[in-house]
Amino acid sequence: MKALLKSFVSRLLSPGELSALRHLLSEFRISRHHRHGLRKIKRMSWSAPARLNLGSGAHCKDGYLNVDVFPGGDLTLDLRRNLPFESNCCEQIFSEHCIEHFDYPDAVSHLLQECLRILKPSGVLRFSVPDTEWPLLSYAEGPAAEYFQACKVNPSWHPSYCETRLEHINYHFRQRDEHHFAYDEETVRKLLEGVGFQDVKRVSFDRSIDSQHREIGSLFMSARKPA
Repeated sequence: MKALLKSFVSRLLSPGELSALRHLLSEFRISRHHRHGLRKIKRMSWSAPARLNLGSGAHCKDGYLNVDVFPGGDLTLDLRRNLPFESNCCEQIFSEHCIEHFDYPDAVSHLLQECLRILKPSGVLRFSVPDTEWPLLSYAEGPAAEYFQACKVNPSWHPSYCETRLEHINYHFRQRDEHHFAYDEETVRKLLEGVGFQDVKRVSFDRSIDSQHREIGSLFMSARKPA
């Protein structure tokens, strides 16, 4: 029955209309999960977490309240909205490969402003994003450059149709339209300092917190809320 309905809808709607419908249904699911998350915060008294992992997906961290837009962590929230946590309550906020999924500059700036609000004075934000400087520098070096060789030995990074350098770079930027912006250190620094963070710096992979599969190809950044 489901397959029959899907076939009927596919014949009835244009590709653009189907895309818009899928997006609308996804937004309804996100809204439902957000409301569930708000109720859970109240039920579990989670309004003042000491440590947050935003955009956790299935990669939860011990000792953190793991939050994602879809089920898989401790809590579901739409991170484009105001964070439903008390101001000055959090010692550390962690996130990996999450902020590139937010529209730039407004949506991601709002999220980072909310992170600044809920952090305690001198609290730390640490996150990683795909390192876009690496593929861009590699493009000029040719197909044998390190980035494109890394794509070959890590087939889970990109789909099989990615063979040319520009196919790989386009997928890096877009990832099936899931990525909304690509970052380098300069841009992250501007973004963080623009919302009020201090001590913005590039940091190294830390196996005590960063997921092992993020070690290669990630830009790791740290920033502090003013004391």
